[in-house]
Amino acid sequence: MNLPNDAGAARVDDSERGGERKAPRQLSDLQKTITMAQIAKAAGVSQGAISSLLNDRDYGIRVSEKTRERVFKVCREMGYIPNDLRAVVRMYPELGDFCLLLSTSIEGGLLDPFVHRLVAAAMSAVPDESHPLSLAYYGETQDYTAAGTLPHPVRVGTYSKFLIHGTPNASLLEVLFKRGLPVVSLGYEAPLAGLTSLVPDYTQAATLAIEHLVQLGHEHLGIISGPFGSTHPKILELNHGVSVACEKFGLPIESQHIVYGDLSEQAGRAALEEILARQPAPTAIFAMSDRAALGALSLAQARGLQVPGDLSIVGCSDDPGSQTAHPPLTTVHLPAEEMAAQGIREIDRLVNAGAADAPRKESLPVRLVTRSSTGPARKLQKV
Repeated sequence: MNLPNDAGAARVDDSERGGERKAPRQLSDLQKTITMAQIAKAAGVSQGAISSLLNDRDYGIRVSEKTRERVFKVCREMGYIPNDLRAVVRMYPELGDFCLLLSTSIEGGLLDPFVHRLVAAAMSAVPDESHPLSLAYYGETQDYTAAGTLPHPVRVGTYSKFLIHGTPNASLLEVLFKRGLPVVSLGYEAPLAGLTSLVPDYTQAATLAIEHLVQLGHEHLGIISGPFGSTHPKILELNHGVSVACEKFGLPIESQHIVYGDLSEQAGRAALEEILARQPAPTAIFAMSDRAALGALSLAQARGLQVPGDLSIVGCSDDPGSQTAHPPLTTVHLPAEEMAAQGIREIDRLVNAGAADAPRKESLPVRLVTRSSTGPARKLQKV
């Protein structure tokens, strides 16, 4: 049934979705002597609705989002503490814990250098040591509407500050959004209301790499791209950046050697093997990951090519291995550390301000890191 929704019956005015909440409290500031009857009277709803909201149970009472926000606002203003810790977190999300949800589709998981950088930075950025960051995995295509399928931190209900790294799962995010919780996506974008996406500017990354090689006099390039036909936003934007840069500098994109693969080190080796067999031979390579670039570097050296004397190589990520390679790898720095730290600050802000109705994306700047794997163009020796 529909509950009373008359603003005149409520103790407080309805708050707009996304309106600022009061400053975070400590549990010691709250009062536990307030009853559900008092809350129901102040909010202008039935005690059954209050019980349904606070216990997260469906008692056959339909509670609108507007009513839920009004009830929680009344509870917060009265300083009410539910008996259940999960209800405390639903009502005072600023008191909940942080959780970073990682996609099981990311090859290597925590062993992936970029993921390792991201997680380490997120852990360091958590402002309160009493609320450490937890990690959990999720499936990008799994249906989380079925009972018992939710990742543990989502299921237990004591976490309220969720970040996600991987292609967002709409059914999983819907569970969090229904609880009134915002979510920050790190590195991936999805057009879902309530989702804030922080994403490196991949188009700029590819443009910087190509521009650097052109300025060194390279005209014939090899491009090691992601899987053929990929719809992954990162790959699409990197490919777009290559096209933009080639057009800007008058390099016909069809004359460049583009090879597709999974951007692993092995794929980088295989891609360069294929590129070196083509004519005219390229004098420089742009690989859309550091791992693929390091694979290409290894193959080039195995074939007796001097890097950068015979072949310049640029990667994309700036993972630790790029600094210790021989020679050190020129690459585009993707801001994993900056993105993680900003994500922690943003989710901490959003649990107090409330999520926006529309999806929001912020592109983070990238930068070229010039090392010793690139140099002036020279004619590639036949191999």
